[in-house]
Amino acid sequence: MVAETRGINIYAESALHESVKAYLSRAGDRLEALVEGKIVDLVRADGELVEIQTARLDKLAAKVAFLASSAKVRVVHPIAAEKEIIRLDPTTGEILSTRKSPKHGTILSLFDELVKASSLLSVPGLTIEVLLVKVRELRTKDGSGSWRRGGDRTVARELVSVVESRQFSCREDWSALLPRGEVWDSTSLAQALGISSTLARKMLYTLSKTGIIEESGKSGRKKMYRLVS
Repeated sequence: MVAETRGINIYAESALHESVKAYLSRAGDRLEALVEGKIVDLVRADGELVEIQTARLDKLAAKVAFLASSAKVRVVHPIAAEKEIIRLDPTTGEILSTRKSPKHGTILSLFDELVKASSLLSVPGLTIEVLLVKVRELRTKDGSGSWRRGGDRTVARELVSVVESRQFSCREDWSALLPRGEVWDSTSLAQALGISSTLARKMLYTLSKTGIIEESGKSGRKKMYRLVS
C-alpha cells in the first residue's frame, strides 16, 4: 500500500506507529488519506477512519471529535505489556546490554492516558481499541536522554507482536471494567482490580467525568462511586 500524502506525518512517525499501522492495514485501505482537511492514518473501505496514537491521547481529542461528526472513527492505542530494552553504543551501534523492563502495561493502563482525555468517551460513534503489545526499545547512551535513565536516549520502539486487543464503543464496554459491587472508593477499587490506588483514582475520575459512574457519598474523607443506572 502507498500513502496518499507525503506530509510531515509520515516522516515524524515512530517505528511503533508505523508497525501498528502495518499490522492494522487491510486490502483496500487508504493510508495517510486527506479527510475533511485532516490527514488520517487509515481509511477503511466501509468509510471508518482509523487513527493510531501511541501516546498523548489528549492531543488527538479535538481532531477525533471533528472527524466523528461525519464518519465512524476508531482510535487505536498500543500499550506495552512486555518491553525488551536494548542499549546501543552511540558511536558504533554495537549492542551493550539487553534486559526486560519490569513494567507491564495492562488494558487498565489506558486510564493513564484517558485521565487527560476523558472527553473521548463522550464522542458519538467513537471506538477506542487497545492493543497490548510486546515491544523492543532501542536506547543509546549519548548523554542526551532523561536523567532518570542515566542519560540514555530512546532511539526507537519497535513492535514485536500483538498479545491482545480490546474495544470500547459504548457505556457497557466501560462499565464491564468495574468489579461487582454497589459502590467503590479508590482503595476498594484498587484492591478489587489489583492495581495501584493512583490508577484507581484515574479510573474513577475519568468514568465520573463522562457520566458512567457518579458520586454516592463519602466513607470518611474518601469519595464513593457507583454506576449510573
